[in-house]
Amino acid sequence: MTSKIFKIGFPVLTLMFAITTSLAFTSNSADAPETYYYEETPVLCSGIVIEETECNIFGYIPCTVTILGTPYQLFVDMSQGTCIIPLWAKA
Repeated sequence: MTSKIFKIGFPVLTLMFAITTSLAFTSNSADAPETYYYEETPVLCSGIVIEETECNIFGYIPCTVTILGTPYQLFVDMSQGTCIIPLWAKA
């Protein structure tokens, strides 16, 4: 009787523990910081990591970040050193 409990119960408990542990250590992708890009010069696009922004690719006002007192417009993607797909704020 005891061996049947261990043969069935122990693997079930181990599986439950593994699933619980894997869910406990996964990150919430909505809170994860994202990499955006800004133009330092017309030919140099640099990356910056921002935790939260209210900007998207549709909007009216250019979305900017201020670095050492200088505002730069944010971009979503970079291709061959130039920034593409600008970010915009709705209002």
